Amino acid sequence: MEEIKDLSSVIYAGQYENESIPETLSIEEGVEEIAENAFRDFTKIKKVILPSSLRRISAAAFAGCTSLSELQISFGLSEIGDEAFSGCSSLTGVRLPDSVVHIGEGCFEGCASLSSLKLSESLRSIGAGAFSFCFNLHTVVIPDSCESVEFNAFQSCFSLESVKLSANMQSVEESLFEGCRSLSDIDLPARLVRIGRRAFRGCSSLVTLILPVSLLEIGLDGFADCKSLRRLALPKGVRELEDNEVFNGCDALREISYGGNAEGWEMLLGGKTLTVPTSSGTMITPKIYFLDVKE
Repeated sequence: MEEIKDLSSVIYAGQYENESIPETLSIEEGVEEIAENAFRDFTKIKKVILPSSLRRISAAAFAGCTSLSELQISFGLSEIGDEAFSGCSSLTGVRLPDSVVHIGEGCFEGCASLSSLKLSESLRSIGAGAFSFCFNLHTVVIPDSCESVEFNAFQSCFSLESVKLSANMQSVEESLFEGCRSLSDIDLPARLVRIGRRAFRGCSSLVTLILPVSLLEIGLDGFADCKSLRRLALPKGVRELEDNEVFNGCDALREISYGGNAEGWEMLLGGKTLTVPTSSGTMITPKIYFLDVKE
């Protein structure tokens, strides 16, 4: 193992040539930041060991390091910049220390081999597309410290089966889990107010879903093409089903339990009947059960 020495506080992009970088890259103590594009497309790197002095990994610092399979991060790191590890297609596991508070946009996008993920218990935000196209990721637990997970963050994670969202999340943003075709278990927070456009589109393994009573809005195609979704519990507090096209392509949807009464349902739909266009072009009308839940 070779150590990169004689660095003050930042590793600058272009200071080293790809050919001169060892397969195991160990950054010495004292380094506080890795600069933007510092090791971008350095395809020889297989293992990276980061020091406890490190506070920030800048944008695209290790992007395109296609041989990188092992990453060791010490407690002390606070921020990982946009696309920092994007395209690291050999990276199999990521364990973020509890000092990390922010993961940037596209940070681990396209890490196709990533199957194990442990997020920081101090995490506050996850940027747009941060884990999109991580095809082998199976389980995600977002800690309760996190209040913001931006759009597309887990889009097209085809193997993702189970997700637990932070108790402090109030919105499932646009296309957050779009294309997660193996997702069958989703733990939604009790404070959830909004489900954005296409948030769960193409989650074709979802069968039953109980939406929290705090929910007010479901965006266009929010559950479109959830072909296995059979039963849905919808709270009476929902004020908007955008364009009544929330459930397009939900071929198996036969029952909706609505927390309110018939009058509230009619107001929600603007007097229309909820019909669901299926993938074959036919129309189905789910049976609505009115629970008339009292406050």
